[in-house]
Amino acid sequence: MTRVEEFWREIATQSSRTGLFRRIDETHPLDLYAGIDHQGKRVLLLVTKDTPPILPPPGIVEVACNQRDDQEWAIIVQLARPDFDELFGRLCQDLIDSTREATPEHGGDVLLRRLGRWRRLLEVGHGRTLSEAELRGLIGELWFLQTVALPRVGAAAAVKGWLGPLTAPHDFLLDASLVEIKTCVPGSDDVTIASLQQLDAGGEPLYLGVVRLAPATSTTPDAFTTAALVTRIRQYIETSQAASTEFELRLADAGYADGEEYARAWYHVSGMRYFHVRNDFPRLIRTGVPEGVRDVTYVIELRSCAEFEVEF
Repeated sequence: MTRVEEFWREIATQSSRTGLFRRIDETHPLDLYAGIDHQGKRVLLLVTKDTPPILPPPGIVEVACNQRDDQEWAIIVQLARPDFDELFGRLCQDLIDSTREATPEHGGDVLLRRLGRWRRLLEVGHGRTLSEAELRGLIGELWFLQTVALPRVGAAAAVKGWLGPLTAPHDFLLDASLVEIKTCVPGSDDVTIASLQQLDAGGEPLYLGVVRLAPATSTTPDAFTTAALVTRIRQYIETSQAASTEFELRLADAGYADGEEYARAWYHVSGMRYFHVRNDFPRLIRTGVPEGVRDVTYVIELRSCAEFEVEF
């Protein structure tokens, strides 16, 4: 049981009245309250002096906003569907924990942006299947996360360092090094670079990791489905609630939602190679293209990168 659920239970047992609220934590920078509203629903309440940002449309989790008599604003987060009741406590606890570094001036914005990611997890992504290219890219990142990042830095740092779903220029930040992950089929010597930013780290250590990913069958040794790969990562990090929550949010950010389609296709990884992206690495970056070129997609031949291959 999360701390916020304990608050709700204590409020319910202390009084039969509704409309009761209790401050979450006196040390929290935001005025956050757990409460039970006049309809008997469990809610999370943020009180702020600043006019709230635009509220999200109705959904599984709804947000209401009222201006109080003292001219401060009350942002109310509540559950619209009782079948998600158990998950709502975890959601609200995450909103509390993830806003501990927020300032009162931007608290409403930080809270609603975090809630937006939860809503994608709960509502979006269930209506669209990833394309084969999108799926192969995600599998490459998940494979690196499972086989390299998690054993190397642990659950919390590995999941936090997985930047790909956040539309960051690079896929991972690991041990102060940036890593860009690509997949290719065995026998291919090409990888596609999707932007001028992917192989440009501005002087920071940057590595290109290439996963050799091939279609397989269920009888292929060490073959796996995307669903099985996700399950293995979930099991690895299940003892860390923060890492587990963030992993689910990043899967949703990547457009992945559990579905039968991800348990049908089998894959096999035959190897992984790493290349140190230095100044003389064959690449295109912002400072090396003519003015007026906004962005490019290009292909690198790995055979021309042999001198840059390293152990990671």
